Formats: sequence, structure tokens, C-alpha cells
Amino acid sequence: MPGVPKLIIARPGYDVRTAIPRNLAFSSDYNLNKIARAIKSTSSGTVAHGLSYAPKVLTMEEKSGKFGWGRGMPTDNTNINVTVPSGSTIWSHILIDNLEDGSYKKDMTGKPIIKVGDNFNDSDHKQKIHSGYDTFKVAKTGTLTINASAYDPGAGGGTNTTTATFNHGLGYAPMFAPFVEYETELYFYYMANSAFNTSIANGGVWATSTEYKLAEDVMDSSYVNWYTCIKTHTSSAATEPGVGASWATYWKALENPDFTETYVNNLEDTKLNLWVFGDEEDHNYYYISLYSTSTQLVLEYKRVVSPSIPDFYEYQPEPASKVYVDYTIFYNPAGEEFSLL
Repeated sequence: MPGVPKLIIARPGYDVRTAIPRNLAFSSDYNLNKIARAIKSTSSGTVAHGLSYAPKVLTMEEKSGKFGWGRGMPTDNTNINVTVPSGSTIWSHILIDNLEDGSYKKDMTGKPIIKVGDNFNDSDHKQKIHSGYDTFKVAKTGTLTINASAYDPGAGGGTNTTTATFNHGLGYAPMFAPFVEYETELYFYYMANSAFNTSIANGGVWATSTEYKLAEDVMDSSYVNWYTCIKTHTSSAATEPGVGASWATYWKALENPDFTETYVNNLEDTKLNLWVFGDEEDHNYYYISLYSTSTQLVLEYKRVVSPSIPDFYEYQPEPASKVYVDYTIFYNPAGEEFSLL
């Protein structure tokens, strides 16, 4: 904000005049997500969010005192359409930050207030900082790592579960990052990723004179090799993946997922449920769960080895695997209803 007054607070041990952004505890140069409400739902249906536009919504699913991130709920200018799985509770955390342009201002008459924005009279969601709402407050950061040893249950198959935990000491289940699903099944996740990323142009086969966007996937003309776009461009003979003179500037070869090492933060771009029909070469499944309780943040890794089926499938033992996550724990409680509107 050159030439504009701002608020900056440095972390302990740093000079506020020279500290780089990562060493600032607070800076009004950056937008803060502003949490307006938290709503508890024990049954499916529509819930009024109380704003005049469609807001950003973060949903958490509670199962027996375990809090994990849930799937996004459809939101319009009036309601959140909440789906509550059997035996669960859904917590909808509504941000004043909007998905589409709108206008909302709360009455702060007689209340102390700090606002930072281009125009003091702007709508609340246009303010970078607004003290009338809650914000994410970082409590702890760290890494959880699971090093699961090789698992061979024999032809009858079996399930192996390993965990890594951190005792956060807050006395309640907190909100946390990364914002990944409560439970992710890796095969379905990567299948969904492929379905979402495959280019719709020319049936997914690379073609010239076509605009390709970052992260789009294409097949080459052999229908065998896959490539991921690393730079948005309009294709030409020079950019044909694997062939063109400058193809490596725009594409990288798409590798099969490595189920022996998973960085959980990469799973943060949540995919939709997919019904997958047909057979798979490998019948083993991998479930990763990340959730908080009143005492711990828990990373859980479950491997399911399918049993042999005579004349059809021979079981496959599991090699050693690594699963790890870089986490941030917030002081904000996961299970607390409130309204700051």
C-alpha cells in the first residue's frame, strides 16, 4: 500500500520496519477472511445464511467428536443447501467474503471498529479488515508423518491402519488447514482429478490451434501418453507435446499416481463424488483421513488389501508407504454456533 496508511505488527524478534511478510504477525496490506456465522445442522435441508448474496462457505463434518472438512454445499443468494450424512453433524462457517458481487453492511453504531479498505463506506466484504467479524487465528503449525511398513496379510486380504497425532492442548476441537476431505480415497480422488482436468477439446486428444489452460490434460495421437499443461497457450506444431520443438515449455509428461508417497496438502482441491464402473488392475484401496478432536490433530492412513479370487484376481501385498501433511491449527473452535451479522 505505497503512500497509504497501514497497520503492521511484526512477530517477536523481528523489526517491523524491515520484516518480510512471512515474519509479520499482522498486516493490513492483506485481506483477512471474515467469518460472519457458524451454523450447526443435524438434518438435511436449506439453511438461511442471512446475507443478500452468495457467500463463501466452509463446511466441517462432525462424527463422534471428530471434526473434518466436508464437501462444499450449494449456496445461493438466500440459502445453503445442507446435506447431512447419517450419524453426522454439519457445521457451516459462513464468510462475509462473497462469491459474487453484492452489498452488506452491519450496524456498528456505538461499537469500536477497525476497517481497512479503499472506501470506508464500501460493503463489509470489500474491506480488507473489519473488526466486526471473526478471522482465522493461527495457534500452531507443524508436520505429521506416517511411515507405514510393508503389509502382507496373505491371500485372505486385510486392512492395515496407521496414525500420526499431535496433542494441540486447546481443550476443544479446532479448525485447521489444509482444507482436505475428512476422508479421501486415493483411487477415486485421482480418477476424479483426471475427469476434471481432461481437455474437452477434440475428445481430450491434443489438437493444433486450440487454447489450452494451465493444468489441462491431453493425450497424444497414439492415445497412450498423457501430458499436463504447465503454461496457458494456443497450440501449434511447435508446442505439440512430446514432439514440438518447444513442447517442454508448455507441457510435462503426466505420471501415474505414486500410492507409496502422498503429500496430503496436494489433495486440497476437493473433487466431487464419482461412481466408477468397470474393473481395476489393482484391487487395493487407500484411505487418508485428517481430523481434529478435543485433544489431537489426527492423520490416519488405512490400506485395504483385497483377497484373492480364484481364476480372477491374485492379492497384491502393500510396500512401505509414506503419508505426510504440513498443518496449521487455528484457535477458532470447529464446533461452536455464533452469528456476527
